[in-house]
Amino acid sequence: MNADTLPALGSSLAALARKECKAVAKALANRKDRHRGIHEARKALRRLRSLLALVSDAMGHESAKIDIALRNQAKRLSALRDSQVAVAMAEKLSVGDEPGEWAIAVQVLAVQRDLLLETELAKDPNFARRIAAMADIVVVLDKLRWRRVTQKSLQQSIKQSHRRVSKSERDAAEQGTPASLHRWRRRVRRLRLQLEAVHALNRLSGVAIQASEVHKSKSTKALARLADQLGWRQDIQVLRAALKTFPNADMLANLRRRLRLETKLARH
Repeated sequence: MNADTLPALGSSLAALARKECKAVAKALANRKDRHRGIHEARKALRRLRSLLALVSDAMGHESAKIDIALRNQAKRLSALRDSQVAVAMAEKLSVGDEPGEWAIAVQVLAVQRDLLLETELAKDPNFARRIAAMADIVVVLDKLRWRRVTQKSLQQSIKQSHRRVSKSERDAAEQGTPASLHRWRRRVRRLRLQLEAVHALNRLSGVAIQASEVHKSKSTKALARLADQLGWRQDIQVLRAALKTFPNADMLANLRRRLRLETKLARH
């Protein structure tokens, strides 16, 4: 890549980063559907962190500091998101459930979810502090030396992500633990998001970053399907954790037994 294309690539990267910050703030400001807003905010945070991971080798500690702040933002929203995931999973399992136990679980989990959200909003009304934090991050992002990023460094980062996916896939096959499966899912998702970011960069900057050649058969669609498959397993784990506080001991034992069956089915 010649020197004339550097500003286009750098400005496009900065524009994508700012776009995701605005997406986080907009999602958090969604008062009509708080749970959807939290979900969309976490998705935008993942996209932004994936983008920063692409440039981390070129940027060094500068991008690492921002990533820590973004990770903290995501962690603060994780419990809220998990509570909604548990409700959604229970709703899916309640379809066609003749005993009606999952329908009861949905009601209990929904109350717990809403109480958790009320508690968080009491601490941070309308998520104002979180939204303000994203505005501060935009200021820091604009000061990054995006010109350091090159086509070569981006392709090297993509290759590294691909190697991490392959390694985590082997680890998951060997270990089969929830942690190894979750790690595999996270890396698959990050790789997909990075591929999508590269495609967006190609459109914005006019720089032809050949991510598809780096990935061989790992298309974004294939990665999305794999992430969804692994996501089902992870969502079952989230539901299992949420059921720990279920008030009816007998029903809890039965739900756990049925959930173990769902876990076995998800492995095949």
